[in-house]
Amino acid sequence: MNIAELLQQNPRPSDVALIDRSKEPVREVSVAEITHQVHVFAQALVDLGLPPGSRVGLLAGNLGEYYTVMFGAPAAGMVFVPLNTRLPESALLYIIQDADLKLLVTDDAHAALQSEVPKVVIGSTQWDQMMNGEPAEKAVDVLPNDVAIQIYTSGSTGKPKGVLLSHENVTFTVLEYGGALPGEVMLVSAPLYHKNASMASKLAFASGGRVVLLPQFAASEYLQAITEHKVTMCSGVPTMYALVTAELQKAPERHDLSSVQRVLIGSAPLTEALFDDVQRLFPHALVTNGYGTTEAVLEFGPHPQSLPRPKISLGCEHPSVQLKLVDPDSGAESDYGELWVKSKGVMLGYHGLPEANAQRLTDGWYHTGDLMRRDDEGWYFFVGRVDDMFVCAGENIYPDSV
Repeated sequence: MNIAELLQQNPRPSDVALIDRSKEPVREVSVAEITHQVHVFAQALVDLGLPPGSRVGLLAGNLGEYYTVMFGAPAAGMVFVPLNTRLPESALLYIIQDADLKLLVTDDAHAALQSEVPKVVIGSTQWDQMMNGEPAEKAVDVLPNDVAIQIYTSGSTGKPKGVLLSHENVTFTVLEYGGALPGEVMLVSAPLYHKNASMASKLAFASGGRVVLLPQFAASEYLQAITEHKVTMCSGVPTMYALVTAELQKAPERHDLSSVQRVLIGSAPLTEALFDDVQRLFPHALVTNGYGTTEAVLEFGPHPQSLPRPKISLGCEHPSVQLKLVDPDSGAESDYGELWVKSKGVMLGYHGLPEANAQRLTDGWYHTGDLMRRDDEGWYFFVGRVDDMFVCAGENIYPDSV
Protein backbone atom coordinates (compact mmCIF):
# COMPACT_ATOMS: atom_id res chain seq x y z
CA MET A 1 0.00 0.00 0.00
CA ASN A 2 1.21 3.48 -0.89
CA ILE A 3 1.20 5.57 2.31
CA ALA A 4 -1.11 8.06 0.56
CA GLU A 5 -3.70 5.29 0.44
CA LEU A 6 -3.90 5.42 4.24
CA LEU A 7 -6.29 8.31 3.66
CA GLN A 8 -8.66 5.87 1.94
CA GLN A 9 -8.83 3.77 5.11
CA ASN A 10 -10.88 6.50 6.76
CA PRO A 11 -14.46 5.19 7.20
CA ARG A 12 -15.98 8.70 7.08
CA PRO A 13 -14.15 10.61 4.31
CA SER A 14 -16.65 13.46 4.20
CA ASP A 15 -16.43 14.23 7.94
CA VAL A 16 -14.09 16.87 9.32
CA ALA A 17 -10.66 15.29 9.78
CA LEU A 18 -8.49 18.38 10.27
CA ILE A 19 -9.09 21.47 12.34
CA ASP A 20 -6.29 23.75 11.18
CA ARG A 21 -5.56 26.44 13.77
CA SER A 22 -2.42 27.60 11.96
CA LYS A 23 -4.34 30.34 10.17
CA GLU A 24 -7.19 32.75 10.78
CA PRO A 25 -9.96 31.90 10.46
CA VAL A 26 -9.64 28.32 11.69
CA ARG A 27 -10.26 25.88 8.84
CA GLU A 28 -12.12 22.58 8.97
CA VAL A 29 -11.08 20.09 6.29
CA SER A 30 -12.33 16.61 5.44
CA VAL A 31 -10.22 13.61 4.45
CA ALA A 32 -11.86 13.78 1.01
CA GLU A 33 -10.57 17.34 0.61
CA ILE A 34 -7.10 16.39 1.87
CA THR A 35 -7.03 13.45 -0.57
CA HIS A 36 -8.00 15.70 -3.49
CA GLN A 37 -5.21 18.17 -2.69
CA VAL A 38 -2.73 15.31 -2.29
CA HIS A 39 -3.60 13.97 -5.75
CA VAL A 40 -3.39 17.45 -7.28
CA PHE A 41 0.06 17.97 -5.81
CA ALA A 42 1.16 14.50 -6.92
CA GLN A 43 0.14 15.25 -10.51
CA ALA A 44 1.87 18.64 -10.35
CA LEU A 45 5.13 16.92 -9.38
CA VAL A 46 4.82 14.59 -12.35
CA ASP A 47 4.04 17.54 -14.63
CA LEU A 48 7.25 19.22 -13.44
CA GLY A 49 9.10 16.27 -14.96
CA LEU A 50 10.35 14.77 -11.71
CA PRO A 51 10.97 11.03 -12.11
CA PRO A 52 9.85 8.38 -9.60
CA GLY A 53 12.10 8.21 -6.54
CA SER A 54 12.89 11.94 -6.62
CA ARG A 55 13.38 13.53 -3.19
CA VAL A 56 10.94 16.34 -2.40
CA GLY A 57 11.82 18.40 0.66
CA LEU A 58 9.57 20.47 2.90
CA LEU A 59 10.85 23.23 5.18
CA ALA A 60 7.85 24.67 6.98
CA GLY A 61 6.10 25.09 10.28
CA ASN A 62 2.84 23.36 11.16
CA LEU A 63 0.17 24.22 8.61
CA GLY A 64 -2.52 22.33 6.73
CA GLU A 65 -0.52 22.24 3.48
CA TYR A 66 2.09 20.15 5.28
CA TYR A 67 -0.13 17.11 4.75
CA THR A 68 -0.47 17.91 1.04
CA VAL A 69 3.28 17.50 0.57
CA MET A 70 3.71 14.74 3.17
CA PHE A 71 1.25 12.45 1.37
CA GLY A 72 1.53 13.99 -2.10
CA ALA A 73 5.18 13.19 -2.81
CA PRO A 74 4.78 9.46 -1.99
CA ALA A 75 1.48 9.42 -3.91
CA ALA A 76 3.53 10.35 -7.00
CA GLY A 77 6.07 7.60 -6.27
CA MET A 78 8.56 10.11 -4.88
CA VAL A 79 10.20 10.44 -1.46
CA PHE A 80 9.11 12.97 1.15
CA VAL A 81 11.98 14.63 3.04
CA PRO A 82 10.84 16.74 6.04
CA LEU A 83 13.38 19.34 7.19
CA ASN A 84 13.77 20.49 10.78
CA THR A 85 13.07 24.22 10.89
CA ARG A 86 15.20 24.60 14.03
CA LEU A 87 18.41 23.46 12.37
CA PRO A 88 21.05 26.02 11.41
CA GLU A 89 21.40 26.90 7.76
CA SER A 90 24.58 24.84 7.41
CA ALA A 91 22.80 21.67 8.55
CA LEU A 92 19.84 22.32 6.24
CA LEU A 93 22.13 22.79 3.27
CA TYR A 94 23.93 19.57 4.18
CA ILE A 95 20.62 17.66 4.22
CA ILE A 96 19.52 19.20 0.92
CA GLN A 97 22.77 18.02 -0.67
CA ASP A 98 22.89 14.63 1.05
CA ALA A 99 19.31 13.81 0.08
CA ASP A 100 19.85 15.15 -3.46
CA LEU A 101 16.58 17.08 -3.32
CA LYS A 102 14.96 17.75 -6.68
CA LEU A 103 12.43 20.22 -5.26
CA LEU A 104 12.19 22.20 -2.01
CA VAL A 105 8.82 23.42 -0.74
CA THR A 106 8.85 26.08 1.99
CA ASP A 107 6.49 28.38 3.84
CA ASP A 108 6.97 32.16 3.86
CA ALA A 109 8.97 32.10 7.07
CA HIS A 110 11.67 29.89 5.52
CA ALA A 111 11.57 31.04 1.91
CA ALA A 112 14.82 32.98 2.29
CA LEU A 113 16.95 29.83 2.47
CA GLN A 114 19.30 29.93 -0.49
CA SER A 115 20.16 26.69 -2.27
CA GLU A 116 20.60 25.53 -5.83
CA VAL A 117 17.49 23.35 -5.65
CA PRO A 118 14.30 24.61 -7.35
CA LYS A 119 11.98 26.03 -4.71
CA VAL A 120 8.23 26.55 -4.39
CA VAL A 121 6.79 28.71 -1.61
CA ILE A 122 3.39 27.71 -0.21
CA GLY A 123 0.88 30.43 -1.04
CA SER A 124 2.93 31.87 -3.90
CA THR A 125 1.63 32.26 -7.46
CA GLN A 126 3.57 29.17 -8.52
CA TRP A 127 2.09 27.15 -5.65
CA ASP A 128 -1.42 28.30 -6.53
CA GLN A 129 -0.90 27.33 -10.16
CA MET A 130 0.30 23.87 -9.11
CA MET A 131 -2.66 23.39 -6.78
CA ASN A 132 -5.24 24.50 -9.36
CA GLY A 133 -4.38 21.66 -11.73
CA GLU A 134 -6.09 18.34 -12.29
CA PRO A 135 -5.61 15.56 -9.72
CA ALA A 136 -3.88 12.27 -10.39
CA GLU A 137 -6.36 9.42 -10.70
CA LYS A 138 -4.81 7.58 -7.78
CA ALA A 139 -1.61 7.07 -5.86
CA VAL A 140 0.95 5.16 -7.90
CA ASP A 141 1.52 1.49 -7.22
CA VAL A 142 4.59 0.80 -5.10
CA LEU A 143 6.56 -2.16 -3.79
CA PRO A 144 6.71 -2.73 -0.02
CA ASN A 145 10.39 -1.73 0.20
CA ASP A 146 10.12 1.37 -1.97
CA VAL A 147 11.25 4.38 0.06
CA ALA A 148 8.39 6.69 1.07
CA ILE A 149 10.05 9.01 3.60
CA GLN A 150 13.63 10.06 4.24
CA ILE A 151 13.66 11.75 7.63
CA TYR A 152 16.85 13.05 9.16
CA THR A 153 17.97 12.38 12.69
CA SER A 154 21.32 13.39 14.11
CA GLY A 155 21.15 11.60 17.44
CA SER A 156 23.54 13.16 19.92
CA THR A 157 26.65 13.42 17.72
CA GLY A 158 27.72 13.63 14.10
CA LYS A 159 26.02 14.87 10.96
CA PRO A 160 22.31 14.25 10.38
CA LYS A 161 21.51 10.75 9.11
CA GLY A 162 18.75 10.10 6.61
CA VAL A 163 16.46 7.35 7.92
CA LEU A 164 14.90 5.45 5.02
CA LEU A 165 11.31 4.46 5.74
CA SER A 166 9.49 2.31 3.21
CA HIS A 167 5.80 2.34 2.40
CA GLU A 168 5.50 -0.94 4.30
CA ASN A 169 7.32 0.49 7.36
CA VAL A 170 4.81 3.32 7.68
CA THR A 171 1.59 1.55 6.71
CA PHE A 172 2.36 -1.39 9.01
CA THR A 173 2.83 0.91 11.98
CA VAL A 174 -0.26 3.01 11.28
CA LEU A 175 -2.58 0.06 10.67
CA GLU A 176 -1.31 -1.96 13.65
CA TYR A 177 -1.36 0.97 16.05
CA GLY A 178 -4.38 2.77 14.64
CA GLY A 179 -6.70 -0.18 15.17
CA ALA A 180 -6.57 0.52 18.89
CA LEU A 181 -7.32 4.24 18.48
CA PRO A 182 -10.51 4.59 16.40
CA GLY A 183 -12.10 8.00 16.17
CA GLU A 184 -9.73 9.91 18.45
CA VAL A 185 -9.59 13.70 18.42
CA MET A 186 -5.83 14.19 18.51
CA LEU A 187 -4.16 17.43 19.50
CA VAL A 188 -0.98 17.91 17.46
CA SER A 189 1.26 20.71 18.68
CA ALA A 190 4.71 19.18 18.16
CA PRO A 191 6.47 20.03 14.87
CA LEU A 192 5.26 17.93 11.96
CA TYR A 193 8.84 17.35 10.86
CA HIS A 194 9.12 15.06 13.91
CA LYS A 195 7.95 11.51 13.45
CA ASN A 196 5.81 11.75 16.59
CA ALA A 197 3.49 14.44 15.20
CA SER A 198 3.40 13.12 11.65
CA MET A 199 2.59 9.59 12.86
CA ALA A 200 -0.18 10.86 15.15
CA SER A 201 -1.72 12.63 12.16
CA LYS A 202 -1.57 9.53 9.99
CA LEU A 203 -3.19 7.49 12.76
CA ALA A 204 -6.07 9.93 13.04
CA PHE A 205 -6.66 10.29 9.31
CA ALA A 206 -6.60 6.53 8.69
CA SER A 207 -8.89 5.57 11.59
CA GLY A 208 -11.73 8.06 11.27
CA GLY A 209 -10.27 10.41 13.84
CA ARG A 210 -9.63 14.12 13.80
CA VAL A 211 -6.46 16.23 14.07
CA VAL A 212 -6.50 19.54 15.88
CA LEU A 213 -3.36 21.19 14.50
CA LEU A 214 -1.58 23.99 16.37
CA PRO A 215 1.10 26.05 14.59
CA GLN A 216 3.36 25.50 17.60
CA PHE A 217 3.12 24.65 21.28
CA ALA A 218 1.87 27.34 23.65
CA ALA A 219 0.29 26.37 26.95
CA SER A 220 -2.65 28.76 26.59
CA GLU A 221 -3.41 27.58 23.03
CA TYR A 222 -3.02 23.96 24.11
CA LEU A 223 -5.66 24.37 26.83
CA GLN A 224 -7.96 26.38 24.60
CA ALA A 225 -7.83 23.78 21.83
CA ILE A 226 -8.68 20.95 24.24
CA THR A 227 -11.64 22.91 25.62
CA GLU A 228 -13.03 24.11 22.28
CA HIS A 229 -12.64 20.90 20.28
CA LYS A 230 -13.22 18.26 22.98
CA VAL A 231 -9.82 16.69 22.41
CA THR A 232 -9.69 13.03 23.47
CA MET A 233 -5.99 12.30 23.01
CA CYS A 234 -2.89 14.41 23.43
CA SER A 235 0.82 13.86 23.75
CA GLY A 236 3.77 15.86 24.93
CA VAL A 237 7.08 15.99 26.70
CA PRO A 238 7.38 16.57 30.47
CA THR A 239 8.24 20.28 30.11
CA MET A 240 5.06 20.88 28.10
CA TYR A 241 2.86 19.42 30.80
CA ALA A 242 4.61 21.49 33.45
CA LEU A 243 3.84 24.65 31.44
CA VAL A 244 0.24 23.55 30.88
CA THR A 245 -0.19 22.96 34.62
CA ALA A 246 1.14 26.41 35.43
CA GLU A 247 -1.13 28.03 32.85
CA LEU A 248 -4.18 26.13 34.08
CA GLN A 249 -3.65 27.35 37.63
CA LYS A 250 -4.07 30.97 36.47
CA ALA A 251 -7.73 30.46 35.57
CA PRO A 252 -8.89 26.84 36.02
CA GLU A 253 -12.56 27.77 35.48
CA ARG A 254 -11.85 28.77 31.87
CA HIS A 255 -10.84 25.30 30.72
CA ASP A 256 -12.54 21.90 30.56
CA LEU A 257 -10.15 18.97 30.21
CA SER A 258 -12.70 16.25 30.96
CA SER A 259 -12.84 15.13 27.30
CA VAL A 260 -9.24 13.88 27.36
CA GLN A 261 -9.18 10.08 27.59
CA ARG A 262 -5.58 9.31 26.60
CA VAL A 263 -2.37 11.14 27.43
CA LEU A 264 0.98 10.03 26.07
CA ILE A 265 4.19 11.28 27.68
CA GLY A 266 7.30 10.74 25.61
CA SER A 267 10.71 11.90 24.40
CA ALA A 268 12.17 12.12 27.93
CA PRO A 269 12.57 9.86 30.97
CA LEU A 270 9.46 9.65 33.16
CA THR A 271 9.33 9.52 36.96
CA GLU A 272 6.39 8.41 39.08
CA ALA A 273 6.14 11.92 40.53
CA LEU A 274 5.75 13.41 37.05
CA PHE A 275 3.26 10.68 36.12
CA ASP A 276 1.15 11.62 39.14
CA ASP A 277 1.30 15.31 38.22
CA VAL A 278 0.01 14.61 34.72
CA GLN A 279 -2.68 12.28 36.05
CA ARG A 280 -3.95 15.06 38.32
CA LEU A 281 -3.99 17.41 35.32
CA PHE A 282 -6.10 14.92 33.32
CA PRO A 283 -8.04 12.96 35.97
CA HIS A 284 -10.26 11.15 33.44
CA ALA A 285 -7.44 10.03 31.16
CA LEU A 286 -5.33 6.93 30.79
CA VAL A 287 -1.79 8.27 31.14
CA THR A 288 0.97 6.19 29.55
CA ASN A 289 4.70 6.41 29.06
CA GLY A 290 5.41 6.46 25.33
CA TYR A 291 8.42 5.23 23.44
CA GLY A 292 9.52 5.23 19.84
CA THR A 293 12.46 6.04 17.64
CA THR A 294 12.70 7.57 14.20
CA GLU A 295 14.07 4.25 12.97
CA ALA A 296 11.19 2.15 14.41
CA VAL A 297 8.03 3.38 16.13
CA LEU A 298 5.91 0.41 17.17
CA GLU A 299 7.50 -1.67 19.95
CA PHE A 300 5.12 -1.95 22.89
CA GLY A 301 1.50 -2.75 23.65
CA PRO A 302 -0.72 -3.85 26.55
CA HIS A 303 -0.11 -6.93 28.66
CA PRO A 304 -1.29 -10.14 26.94
CA GLN A 305 -3.28 -11.04 30.09
CA SER A 306 -4.58 -7.46 30.43
CA LEU A 307 -2.68 -6.85 33.66
CA PRO A 308 -2.63 -3.19 34.78
CA ARG A 309 0.39 -1.30 33.50
CA PRO A 310 2.90 -0.02 36.08
CA LYS A 311 3.03 3.77 36.06
CA ILE A 312 6.30 4.33 34.19
CA SER A 313 6.40 1.14 32.17
CA LEU A 314 6.62 1.43 28.38
CA GLY A 315 4.41 -1.62 27.96
CA CYS A 316 4.88 -5.23 26.91
CA GLU A 317 6.13 -6.63 23.64
CA HIS A 318 3.61 -5.85 20.90
CA PRO A 319 2.26 -9.09 19.37
CA SER A 320 3.35 -8.03 15.84
CA VAL A 321 6.88 -7.13 16.94
CA GLN A 322 9.91 -9.05 18.22
CA LEU A 323 11.97 -7.56 21.05
CA LYS A 324 15.06 -8.69 22.92
CA LEU A 325 17.45 -7.17 25.44
CA VAL A 326 21.13 -7.67 24.63
CA ASP A 327 24.02 -7.11 27.02
CA PRO A 328 26.16 -4.40 25.33
CA ASP A 329 29.39 -6.04 26.52
CA SER A 330 28.80 -9.78 26.13
CA GLY A 331 26.10 -9.81 23.45
CA ALA A 332 24.05 -12.23 25.52
CA GLU A 333 20.28 -11.92 25.87
CA SER A 334 18.93 -11.18 29.34
CA ASP A 335 16.25 -9.17 31.17
CA TYR A 336 18.54 -6.12 31.23
CA GLY A 337 20.32 -4.69 28.23
CA GLU A 338 20.06 -2.79 24.96
CA LEU A 339 16.68 -3.02 23.26
CA TRP A 340 16.75 -4.67 19.84
CA VAL A 341 13.64 -4.54 17.64
CA LYS A 342 12.57 -6.61 14.64
CA SER A 343 9.38 -5.90 12.70
CA LYS A 344 7.98 -4.63 9.43
CA GLY A 345 8.21 -1.16 10.96
CA VAL A 346 12.00 -1.11 11.21
CA MET A 347 13.72 1.24 8.77
CA LEU A 348 15.44 0.03 5.63
CA GLY A 349 18.63 1.71 6.82
CA TYR A 350 20.47 5.03 6.79
CA HIS A 351 20.87 6.77 3.45
CA GLY A 352 24.38 6.30 2.06
CA LEU A 353 25.88 5.12 5.37
CA PRO A 354 26.84 1.43 5.07
CA GLU A 355 29.04 1.51 8.19
CA ALA A 356 26.23 2.94 10.33
CA ASN A 357 23.87 0.32 8.90
CA ALA A 358 26.28 -2.46 9.84
CA GLN A 359 26.48 -1.10 13.39
CA ARG A 360 22.75 -0.64 13.94
CA LEU A 361 21.16 -3.43 11.89
CA THR A 362 21.80 -7.16 12.32
CA ASP A 363 19.68 -9.64 10.32
CA GLY A 364 16.72 -7.28 10.46
CA TRP A 365 17.20 -6.41 14.14
CA TYR A 366 17.53 -2.70 14.89
CA HIS A 367 19.83 -1.82 17.80
CA THR A 368 18.05 1.11 19.46
CA GLY A 369 20.92 2.21 21.71
CA ASP A 370 18.42 2.38 24.60
CA LEU A 371 19.07 0.41 27.76
CA MET A 372 16.02 -1.24 29.31
CA ARG A 373 14.97 -3.82 31.86
CA ARG A 374 12.11 -6.32 31.72
CA ASP A 375 10.34 -7.50 34.86
CA ASP A 376 8.89 -10.95 35.57
CA GLU A 377 5.49 -10.00 34.13
CA GLY A 378 6.99 -8.85 30.83
CA TRP A 379 6.81 -5.08 31.39
CA TYR A 380 9.64 -3.01 29.90
CA PHE A 381 11.20 -0.01 31.64
CA PHE A 382 13.57 2.59 30.22
CA VAL A 383 16.92 2.87 32.03
CA GLY A 384 19.07 5.12 29.83
CA ARG A 385 21.20 5.27 26.72
CA VAL A 386 23.87 2.63 26.26
CA ASP A 387 26.46 5.31 25.54
CA ASP A 388 25.58 7.16 28.77
CA MET A 389 27.26 4.46 30.84
CA PHE A 390 30.37 5.29 32.82
CA VAL A 391 32.69 3.07 34.85
CA CYS A 392 33.41 3.75 38.53
CA ALA A 393 35.52 1.41 40.67
CA GLY A 394 35.13 -1.29 38.06
CA GLU A 395 31.31 -1.10 37.95
CA ASN A 396 29.10 -0.05 35.03
CA ILE A 397 26.88 2.83 36.19
CA TYR A 398 24.04 4.56 34.35
CA PRO A 399 22.72 8.06 35.16
CA ASP A 400 19.25 6.72 35.90
CA SER A 401 20.65 4.58 38.72
CA VAL A 402 22.28 7.63 40.32
